Amino acid sequence: MKKTLLIAVAAIMMSISINAQKIQVVDNNGHGIPFVHILTEDGNIIGTTNIDGELDDVKGAEKVLATHVAYKPQAVSVASLNNGRIILEDVGYDIEEIVVKPKPYIYVETYYRVYAFINDSLRFYQAGIFPNAIDLKNKKKEKGSQLNCMGDFYPAMGVGITWGARVMEFNAGEIRLTANTIDKIKDLYHLTLKDEAPGRQSFHTATEKIGTVVRTGGQSTITIDAGKAQMYRNEVEENSKLLKKRQEKHYDYQYTEKYNCDEEGNSNVEDFVMYSHQWQWDGSKGRYKFIIETYGIDRDYLDKKEWKDKKKELKQEYKCPMSLDQLESIATSHNIPALAPTLRRAIEGLKKKK
Repeated sequence: MKKTLLIAVAAIMMSISINAQKIQVVDNNGHGIPFVHILTEDGNIIGTTNIDGELDDVKGAEKVLATHVAYKPQAVSVASLNNGRIILEDVGYDIEEIVVKPKPYIYVETYYRVYAFINDSLRFYQAGIFPNAIDLKNKKKEKGSQLNCMGDFYPAMGVGITWGARVMEFNAGEIRLTANTIDKIKDLYHLTLKDEAPGRQSFHTATEKIGTVVRTGGQSTITIDAGKAQMYRNEVEENSKLLKKRQEKHYDYQYTEKYNCDEEGNSNVEDFVMYSHQWQWDGSKGRYKFIIETYGIDRDYLDKKEWKDKKKELKQEYKCPMSLDQLESIATSHNIPALAPTLRRAIEGLKKKK
């Protein structure tokens, strides 16, 4: 009887192994791309690739969409893949260099997109523009107000209020002082940095690799499993209360940042290009996923009066909420990758339910 049961269990496990379709998402150099979202044709999230760009199973989906903030999205037939590999092309996104003489403030205008999923189903989408400035002398951020140009898409007002508040809480349009970002990450989370290949390094805890730094085409891209970094810091610093809370919620936080850099990988505030924050945790209604993507679309040097006038000018220019078509037109005009058709259909579906 026991032998028969073991054979049956083995057969089931073999069946699962055979049916599971593992994929790996890579760049043009064959390196795995971490934290790529794999979606179904109707916009539900199947899963997210690990630090090596791998996802163990697409859960029976025949066609999938691979999307990442720093790469062009790609829809593929799973059966057509060679060894389960999906190759994504780098966006090559950039902002034109500032050619005017430096003034006290650096101004950066950002375009942002926000997604909220519950149990892998899209529940909220918002896009819009933020004006921001930094006092270069005092290294002080002066965040502009969230403009009325934003567009909200959600099926119920309660959902809109909840996630709209989170957009403000996490400052979707905030630019960052990117100088010495790599060293700051390494020191803050007690990580080591190892050379992997020319122009490629990796972040490590004491036991595992949790992030990469890739330099190519005059740009640096940092990708890190920030959730693991935070929990490793909690462990090293013996903050057991916060560590336990994160573990109980199966907390996950992934972070990507792209900026222009010199040959040594150094940058400064003018060189911000884009970033993405992606949180997941267990909540009252299931598994929550909250994603913010922010792209720099304009920058300039201003004095204090010019910065004040700029905020007024933008508030007038973008005084009305925009449709999805208008928001996507802004994205296209600034070389930001368009929403993939899968995501667009899911967003339009939210609007219809409202």
